[in-house]
Amino acid sequence: MRKLYFILIFVSTVSFAQINVSTITPTFNGSGGVTIDDAGNVYIGDFGDFLGGPDNDGIPNNVMMLDTDLNLTVFANDFTGASGNEFDSNGILYQADIRDNAVYKITNGSRELYASTGLVLPVGIAFDSSDNLYVCNCGNNTIRKITPGGVSTLFSNGNGFFACPNGMTIDENGNLYVVNFSNPFIVKIEPDGTTSNIGSTNSGNGHIDYDSNTNNLYIASFGGNQIFYMDLTDLNVGLIAGTGTAGNDDGAAASSTFSSPNGIAVSKTGDSIYVNSSATLNNANLNPQYVRLLTNVLSTLSVDEYETIENKLKLYPNPVKDEFVIESKLETNLDDLSITIWGINGVIIKKITNLDFKDTSKIKIDISNFQSGIYYYAIKSGKRKLKLGKILKN
Repeated sequence: MRKLYFILIFVSTVSFAQINVSTITPTFNGSGGVTIDDAGNVYIGDFGDFLGGPDNDGIPNNVMMLDTDLNLTVFANDFTGASGNEFDSNGILYQADIRDNAVYKITNGSRELYASTGLVLPVGIAFDSSDNLYVCNCGNNTIRKITPGGVSTLFSNGNGFFACPNGMTIDENGNLYVVNFSNPFIVKIEPDGTTSNIGSTNSGNGHIDYDSNTNNLYIASFGGNQIFYMDLTDLNVGLIAGTGTAGNDDGAAASSTFSSPNGIAVSKTGDSIYVNSSATLNNANLNPQYVRLLTNVLSTLSVDEYETIENKLKLYPNPVKDEFVIESKLETNLDDLSITIWGINGVIIKKITNLDFKDTSKIKIDISNFQSGIYYYAIKSGKRKLKLGKILKN
């Protein structure tokens, strides 16, 4: 019998080599939150032209849609300050409007008032599995909970950690994660309302998104002009893109630049991140904006993790015809190894738990019934990501 044990050293240094940043739109007005639907279309709210005060140009602000062919069109209009946005379980988009002190529901391109009671400068929003809506009140440092029936109550006062709560996301267990605009804290709110500070970036933040594929949070540092992640398994915070100098330079993540990045959304597969970044270099003047795309994000393992796993955990052949092999030379006492395979739209196609390498170093995985195309996979130990990548099925 083959004895297995596995030791990794976790540090906040990330392997930037495979992550690339590109600008995928011309300039447009879209300085608010960013979210993605199940089909991969990206939605960008327009907060307005200026960081503080009214937006006095007399032009209503839009919610824009960037489709998968990179066509940019108006999805909904007539907002005064479109900030955070999110979909409910029925695929309907909700948009917070900071200057209206309201959240709107968008149906067939038209907005209708959904909630305003108790909302004071609302920004980030998130839905739980029961379609309760949670709203960041930047104006009074609280989080409101709004039931599907419209009942609005105080959910959290932040336990002293809130300083204009701005971005919010939620994991599959109902834990909320909030980042502040006026300090670098990353705040966790458990389903019972227990609130704690679990880490920080380097400056005030824009929005935040959770990726269940990797158990990572992704954070746009508005004040620091950088993109961070937090691994929720060990609460390590790492920088994945941006030098910290304001700009919009494409290329390798380590040398890329961002200008007041605000909205952030990770794709359903976890492989890509969309961020809006100001075309100006002064964070008081927000518009116009670009949408920036980070690809190969699944490579955001620490250097030690990445090098160890590349040498000792292999998947081949790739491209695949009918089956592939996972070969392990890892030595680990962990028994909860699994592989999950997603389609390009983020839908799970196959998941195998309890991968057993105790008596063998190789396991065959049959995908003969898969259609030809690109798939994504994650090999995990519990929620600890060991190897992530793409499979090409012939």
